[in-house]
Amino acid sequence: MTRTTTLQTPALFDFDQCYFFLDRGYDECLYRLDKQKVHRAITYEEVLLPFSVMHNNNELIIETPKNLNDNQLEFIKEYVTEWFDLKRDIQPFYDLLGSKASLKLLVDKYHGLRLIGIPDLFEAMCWSIIGQQINLTFAFKLKRKLVELYGKSIEWNGHKLFHFPTPEALVHLDEELLRANQFSRGKIQYLRNVALAFTQNGLSKKSISEIPDFESRQKKLIDIKGIGIWSANYALMKTLHQPEAIPFGDTGLTQSLFNHQIIADRKDEVAIKKFFQTVKNWEAYTVFYLWRSLAD
Repeated sequence: MTRTTTLQTPALFDFDQCYFFLDRGYDECLYRLDKQKVHRAITYEEVLLPFSVMHNNNELIIETPKNLNDNQLEFIKEYVTEWFDLKRDIQPFYDLLGSKASLKLLVDKYHGLRLIGIPDLFEAMCWSIIGQQINLTFAFKLKRKLVELYGKSIEWNGHKLFHFPTPEALVHLDEELLRANQFSRGKIQYLRNVALAFTQNGLSKKSISEIPDFESRQKKLIDIKGIGIWSANYALMKTLHQPEAIPFGDTGLTQSLFNHQIIADRKDEVAIKKFFQTVKNWEAYTVFYLWRSLAD
């Protein structure tokens, strides 16, 4: 038995645009897509909560098991709101892009696309480590192996839904097992370092959110061995939607900037930083739209 609840969507929201981004052809293991529905499982107080999301007119329809209590249902609604960044007014972002000849086309092409986040900071940081210095196809392959080995799963709507491993699960990684599954020793140690930061050193999404400025938040993450500028900024961008969190050095980003004739040289760091000064307060969204353009 199931129950449904709804979330009102903002004016500048297009579920099809968001669905396309979620369905870029990679081997994603943390949600399933089926006929314009997104199926996912998240954790609330150590209980796996499965749900499905679809769109109708100006609402997101969330389908859940009937036996969920009000707190669990509210948690799912808050997660979906954050995942699809539903509370942000992106009209100022569109006004900004519209003033730039090189980027105004993105407004029309991806109208209503939201910055699809990763609400779980631990997941975002681990994903940034997994993806370091390898292509996305291989990164998704490694993520699936890690999730299937150390994560939990639940059956829902005909799908087996996995949840990303907890910090407690990754503290005791089996190096020999992961090496047999193509993880480098460096990635294994860095994943363990992040897990220890969460389990022993008090790191959490809440603790990072309470730090008042971007530079201090960034430094807190970079202090963990294995988390550099790119990884820290990626996590802050995807989990906290931090505007200034530009993943400098990202090959996809530099390629997109080159494709849009914003830079003439992919290695011109000065030109890249100069460009991002012109999109202040919307740096993360600009990055996300530039990434999206790579799929065309």
